[in-house]
Amino acid sequence: MHTLRQQLVLTTVVVFAIATLVILLAANWIVADAMVQETARAGERSASLLSAALGPLLAESDLASIEELTQALVQRGDFSYVSISDAQGAKLASVGPAQGSDAQGFVRDLRIGSRVYGQASFGIARTGERQAAMQVQWQLLLLCLGTLLLGASTQVLVARRLTNRLGALQAGADRMAAGEPDVKIEAGGNNELAQLAGAFNQMSSALSERFKAQQAAELSLQQTNEALEQRVAQRTEHLEQTLARLCQTQDALVEAQKLASLGALVAGISHELNTPIGNAVTAASSLQSLMQDTALLVQAQQVSRRGLSDALQSGEQMAGLVLRATQRAAELINSFKRVAVDDSSQQRRKFDLRDVLADLVLSFGPGLKRSQTQVELLVPHGIELDSYPGPLDQVVGNLIQNAERHAFIGRPGGLVQISAEKLGERVELQVRDDGQGMTAELQARIFEPFFTTQLGQGGSGLGLSIVRNIISALLGGHISVHSAPGQGSCFSINIPLTAPAKAV
Repeated sequence: MHTLRQQLVLTTVVVFAIATLVILLAANWIVADAMVQETARAGERSASLLSAALGPLLAESDLASIEELTQALVQRGDFSYVSISDAQGAKLASVGPAQGSDAQGFVRDLRIGSRVYGQASFGIARTGERQAAMQVQWQLLLLCLGTLLLGASTQVLVARRLTNRLGALQAGADRMAAGEPDVKIEAGGNNELAQLAGAFNQMSSALSERFKAQQAAELSLQQTNEALEQRVAQRTEHLEQTLARLCQTQDALVEAQKLASLGALVAGISHELNTPIGNAVTAASSLQSLMQDTALLVQAQQVSRRGLSDALQSGEQMAGLVLRATQRAAELINSFKRVAVDDSSQQRRKFDLRDVLADLVLSFGPGLKRSQTQVELLVPHGIELDSYPGPLDQVVGNLIQNAERHAFIGRPGGLVQISAEKLGERVELQVRDDGQGMTAELQARIFEPFFTTQLGQGGSGLGLSIVRNIISALLGGHISVHSAPGQGSCFSINIPLTAPAKAV
């Protein structure tokens, strides 16, 4: 394992090496780009000179002078090769090899004014530019290597000073661990290491004083132990009484939660029953009035065939309305009766999971309608459990209410999906919402008793704690949550198809 000094020096070398590599790559790219641009400008200048020198010769068709001039330009080193063609593309003169040359080639028209007399193909050597670029790169490399060596040397000196002070601290700690009392180390200076050394000296003095006090206290240890045992016995008795009271309080809180859920169901069902019963009363009253009026017309023999037919049709519609309203009321009452009986007891029985959850969702419907929360039941038929439907209703109901109160803050309701999947001898039940989600810190605490994000706003912080206790202690399963901010929450409940014979 590398020491701190080696790590500091290694870090400095790596950082400077990366910086050197970046500088060299950037310099290479800049120099190459400058070479290309300079060569292009040189090509334009050379094209202008060739047009001025060869244009008149091409106009006069002086082939000897053209050949002589091109040879002179190549021999003088201005160009690597030169090839001259007339306006029809026929080659008039060619000096120097174009193939295999490392020069940059150009092709330009030879003109006088706006008239083109021919075309020149020529190459300009870049040997000098490459040498200059290589010289610049070597200079940059030497400069970077010098800077790297200087930085590494400086870092070695700094690391040596740091590790020397840290070594003194380690030696003092070893002496203290060996039992030496009141160890002191040098704490000169005003930097962080000096402050650490001062704190170490203070700690050593405090530990030495505590050690002396401990030695003095050991003289009366027997009496202290007897008094401590007596106090422990008293505290144990007090804690047992407190634990018994806490168990009673927990049972009372669970019952209170059940009663609160039933109260919410009663209020919702009562509100929902007003509509069908009111419709039934109104329709029945209208039907009675219609029958009385029709009877009077029949007695007076003033009723016509069409009037009697209209009366019978209206009566049939009103009777149908009464029937539908009373059927809706009966359906609500029956579902409430089943849920209420289950929620008020922990009676064990066999049941179909979808039937129980369908009754629960139907009972929650009136209350959820006011908050514009939709509950979608995706549980298939045929998942039969031998368990406790009442506590299971309480668990799912608490999760629905939790989503309604916490997940859809700042928006008009949302969607809650309840799904289930049979996994061998167990069932995986999921309650998922599309609300605002939770952070990782919040997920770690939501099952704690009395933890709530709406303290003072009606939240008790007991709902999810009771849910977890019911699932683990009565249903023999476990619950987990998966969520992320802005992506909703999903509570996964895994319970056996057959509940344990005795609560855990």
